[in-house]
Amino acid sequence: MKKLFLYIEDQLNRLFSPKYNPFYYLGAISTLFFLILLISGIYLFIFYRTNNPYKIVQDLTEKQWYLGGIMRSLHRYASDGLVISIVLHTIREYVNGRYSHYRWIAWVSGVVLFIASLMLGISGYWLVWDERAQLIALKTAELLNDIFFFMEPPSRSFLSNESISGMFFFLLHFLHVAFPLGMIVLIGIHIIRCPRPVLKTPRAVTAGVAVVLLIASIILPATSAQPADLARLPINTPFDWFFFFIYPVRSLLPKSIFWLITIGGTIILFILPWTKRHRLLTAQVTSENCTGCDQCNKDCPYGAIRLQPPEERFPYRLKAVIMPERCAACGICVGACDFNAINLPEMTETQIKEEIIKLLAAIQTDRRPRILLLVCKRSVRFDAVADIIKERANIKAIALPCIGMVQPSMIETGFKSGADGIFLCGCVIGDCHYREGNVWLQARLRGERPPFSNKMVDCQRIGEYWLSSINTTKLAEELRLFEENLNAYNISVHEKPRIIKSIEDRRWSFKRVIASAIPAFLLPAFLILFLSTKPIYPFYSKDKSLIKFTFKHSSKHIGGCRELTKEEIEALPLHMRKTNSPFPSIRMDCGRERFPVYVEVDLDDKNVLSKIYYPAGLRKDGPVFAYEEIPVVPGMHEVKVRMGESKEGPAFDYTFEEKIDVEARGVVVIDLSTMLKSSL
Repeated sequence: MKKLFLYIEDQLNRLFSPKYNPFYYLGAISTLFFLILLISGIYLFIFYRTNNPYKIVQDLTEKQWYLGGIMRSLHRYASDGLVISIVLHTIREYVNGRYSHYRWIAWVSGVVLFIASLMLGISGYWLVWDERAQLIALKTAELLNDIFFFMEPPSRSFLSNESISGMFFFLLHFLHVAFPLGMIVLIGIHIIRCPRPVLKTPRAVTAGVAVVLLIASIILPATSAQPADLARLPINTPFDWFFFFIYPVRSLLPKSIFWLITIGGTIILFILPWTKRHRLLTAQVTSENCTGCDQCNKDCPYGAIRLQPPEERFPYRLKAVIMPERCAACGICVGACDFNAINLPEMTETQIKEEIIKLLAAIQTDRRPRILLLVCKRSVRFDAVADIIKERANIKAIALPCIGMVQPSMIETGFKSGADGIFLCGCVIGDCHYREGNVWLQARLRGERPPFSNKMVDCQRIGEYWLSSINTTKLAEELRLFEENLNAYNISVHEKPRIIKSIEDRRWSFKRVIASAIPAFLLPAFLILFLSTKPIYPFYSKDKSLIKFTFKHSSKHIGGCRELTKEEIEALPLHMRKTNSPFPSIRMDCGRERFPVYVEVDLDDKNVLSKIYYPAGLRKDGPVFAYEEIPVVPGMHEVKVRMGESKEGPAFDYTFEEKIDVEARGVVVIDLSTMLKSSL
């Protein structure tokens, strides 16, 4: 999986350049989609009414197609794009190992955001109340029927068109508006440990996303299906797979297996950050060297350093303090400190400089330039680097947790120890494993960020190459080119110093990126257009109709009932005493548990249902609810129902017989609740 993502990213880097690679901005693209959803949603909110939602949405789409229709389409396709970007962002962070330890808040809140996005999208489809909304309402109710938390099966709320009121759509509308507000809070939690979160995409990426959404909205505008009718089955209904994928899975798997996978998978996603036990020792501050300059705090990508007044006597007003729960042990703070005041216990600045001196002293060559290679462990495997340089005695390498750990004084040490050139190798710009290490190093070398490089350092002899592990083989070519540049080095002292660039360093104009972006965005645009309506999943057979059998019944108490005596009433606490009502039924004391209800249903003298329904509640003292769907062929059918209460076995107390005429694609409801009140 990781190799696949790296390959795709590499191809996108060739197409867009790393600066505009959309895979490096998946989080920001998700934010962009969310912003589009907010803007278009506010516009739709202004016109939406709950008294006749289907007609309101249709009028907005058809009579105001030039704006209302476009806004609706943007809202639809941006929601699909949001799901795609969140899924890709989640998978990419997982395969790159960016989810554990100090990143657990971002991971957990991201999972919650994904679930909230799905719920928000599903509730949005309900608000249209067409056949697609009807289908999703019925299937969602079926899912909720499996949850014991609901005493009454939610499917009983969708028995007929009369059972759907304006209050239902008002509550849906309220939730659909409230959810985004909660998601804004979640987004804040998601980035709470990132001092400089990337929430804004580059102009080229923003333009590409906007253009693709707009073109999709014009080519295939979002439309409604036929009006919802609970008396008919929704067949051949457009199906949005980005949000509704869970319903086909539920129909294919047994109930127990489905919920085991769903609940188990969700739990695994939430606990995933704690499955990685190994963690490097966090950075440590040497108080006597700290000047309270605040540079380590400014450079830390996770806000793991804060400056506070010292408790003991201290020559400076503030000193740095590490927050271990946030520290990633990346070493960027080491590269930011010019006073050797902060270090990683496993790799200090002094140890690195000593290793540089030792390695360069071991190079025995007079012909070829001596090169020191400083490489990031996260960008490329060090064993692969060792294989590349094992036959090149003039190159020695040191692996660092992050290339941002390199401090200008380390480079100075390398040159003073006899290095002819220093080659820096780290993650692709824009995709640093620790967010900003490579960017800060570039700024230090260019004199744009402290600690500044010594002016005596010849920047012509510093090379850099930013790569991912899939480009490891190219590192050998980069080193060869760098060595040739050093051999041919003969620069005038009056020429402005510059850092030697990679052979793949290219200039990308805004127009070129846009021209490359449009074809590249066509594939996700096609996926959104196709999977938002097709393929249609056949939940209901075209040649079948449906009988919905249901009832609600309070069965008799198993222990029977008796009237309490006066002495028994007085012995009870005041709040538990029965009233002195003249009605004996109110003064009765009954056992809590109720009888189950036995049901048999025959269709055309053939048994289609034989089941025991138990009372609701943990103590089995609630009403008995039943809801069953019986597929039938259209036509005239004779239905016989036998029901009864007994502790031992079937003893039918009530029978129901009726001939019903079922239309093609029709739904007939047999609700015995009212009859049972008077008969049982």
